[in-house]
Amino acid sequence: TEIYTLSLHDALPISVHLHLVRFQILDRRPFDLFAYNATRTLKYTGPALPPPPQEAGWKDTVRTDPGMVTRIIVRFEGYTGRYVWHCHLLEHEDNEMMRPYDVLSASTVKNGAGT
Repeated sequence: TEIYTLSLHDALPISVHLHLVRFQILDRRPFDLFAYNATRTLKYTGPALPPPPQEAGWKDTVRTDPGMVTRIIVRFEGYTGRYVWHCHLLEHEDNEMMRPYDVLSASTVKNGAGT
């Protein structure tokens, strides 16, 4: 189980999709987008908010909004190996927002092979 933190520094919302796995939204928290773009410092401007009822179930795609940190919790079960995540905007997929990542078994990581 892992918690991923997604933050968006553009002006438009995007959808992030994870292949072969489902997740739940933990919360969203606003931050000062202008300060981040100027100084690369994340300054929160409000509390973390739980997802609304229509987003409270299992997902494979999450909307990420500008000026918001979105946290998701992902549980990897039954499959180790290559996964892919990507943004659903084609121009983002063309600019490295379609990335593979490898999920290792606990025994592989424990024995040091994942480092």
